[in-house]
Amino acid sequence: MALFKENWFYLVRVVLIILVIALALWASWVIKDNEFVGELIRRFGYVGIFLVSVVSGFNLVVPIPTVSFFPAFLVSGLNAFALIIVISAGMALADFIGYLLGKAGRYIALSAFERKVINKFERFKERLNWSPMLALFLFSSFVPLPNEIVVVPMGFLGYRPISVFPPLFFGHMVFNSLYAFGAVNIIKLIS
Repeated sequence: MALFKENWFYLVRVVLIILVIALALWASWVIKDNEFVGELIRRFGYVGIFLVSVVSGFNLVVPIPTVSFFPAFLVSGLNAFALIIVISAGMALADFIGYLLGKAGRYIALSAFERKVINKFERFKERLNWSPMLALFLFSSFVPLPNEIVVVPMGFLGYRPISVFPPLFFGHMVFNSLYAFGAVNIIKLIS
């Protein structure tokens, strides 16, 4: 009972994430055969999906991943592999913008003393080598939480863009592939 009291906030977040995912899957199942939606998807195509992915990549603004509508995209005649790449690139770009905000915040917010503290963290960062990149890849691949939790601090700590963008992109490829093909199979089971 004490464990529940201490962790109720996290449990509520997990339940809300599951509800958002279920709602998105239900909406995709409902709209996949809608001719108006299909025409809209065909009209804007991959460019529109990329832009929507950038917006949904800011998970704090729009907590519904674009890949949730994967079945509707497929019914509209778009290629599954191209969709995964386009959606992943859009989400990675949004996260990279978060990284850049963290990097900019580093120079705006720090006093001389704080810069000394950050420099100590940077030396620690140098010793970790590739571990943060692996952690970022795993986080963006399997954790359904905003990647800004990781990328903003990485920007603030001065990680180079080459250490951030590739793990984000490939992590999003894994996440979107698992989500998309899981959604397609769930919808097949429902139908």
